[in-house]
Amino acid sequence: MTKIACVIVTFNRKALLAEAIESVLTQPEAPEYVFVIDNASTDGTEAFIQQQFDFDDQHLVYVRCQQNLGGSAGFATGIRLALQTDCDWISISDDDAIFQTGYFAAMRRAIVTQPQQGVFSGSVLLPNGHHDAMHREMITNSQTLTVKPIAEADYAQDFKYDIFSFVGILMSRGIVERIGLPEQDYFIRFDDFEYALRARKYGQFLNVHDALVLHKTTYTRTAIAPWKEYYVMRNRLASLFKHRGQTRVTCWYARRFLARKLFAILLFRDRWGQAGPLIKAYVQGYRDGWHDRLGRNQDYLP
Repeated sequence: MTKIACVIVTFNRKALLAEAIESVLTQPEAPEYVFVIDNASTDGTEAFIQQQFDFDDQHLVYVRCQQNLGGSAGFATGIRLALQTDCDWISISDDDAIFQTGYFAAMRRAIVTQPQQGVFSGSVLLPNGHHDAMHREMITNSQTLTVKPIAEADYAQDFKYDIFSFVGILMSRGIVERIGLPEQDYFIRFDDFEYALRARKYGQFLNVHDALVLHKTTYTRTAIAPWKEYYVMRNRLASLFKHRGQTRVTCWYARRFLARKLFAILLFRDRWGQAGPLIKAYVQGYRDGWHDRLGRNQDYLP
């Protein structure tokens, strides 16, 4: 029998977390293990969740980290714990991923019918019903690792692709054991991108179109925060240089990436009020990414 361990990482979103856990536990053919990794929430998450669910059940585990080391360390912690079980597959998601009925049943069918696949995913939906295109992407330039989202029309059937996010991903134990844990020093942003690059060495990923996960996100490309943008800049460059080296092409791309981010401050009026902090974050992120200075930066925290 195929056994699945589900890893959910959370920070200060207890209501969403409760909904996410419930969406897993009430599934037909639900995962055999569920690990909830709390990145030192300060909103009473632990007490709230402990009242909602029976964590005395050995298959439902709650782990509170001593400090917020970011989503990347949270995922690494959860995956490490999952590997200590007898699971065959590991599901990875944030606390705003709500699995729709039949998600894991569809995944189990795919495992049987596509035995050569090492990584599956479900289709990510936004609350408005559209697909969240930024979670499933194709590499368009292998030298710069430039990507483009999967077209909306492609979601009508299963499809293969190159880059995933940590929303509704199912990875085989064998793949995880080969590629190791996510880069804990990324803190947030592009930790999933870098992890996907490692997994991609063993073949493309398969998106199962009728396995649906609702992504209750408030993130938009225009609503940004300087502290988050620091990690966007730093980790994008760090992942590029890690996998492609500092070549003439990648160094040119890094400079162009910084220029585009700075130009976007002028382009979007709602960024003008925080132009100074954004410029500082991008420049510092550029320098740290170039020199591979990673980890939790005390100047850029939530």
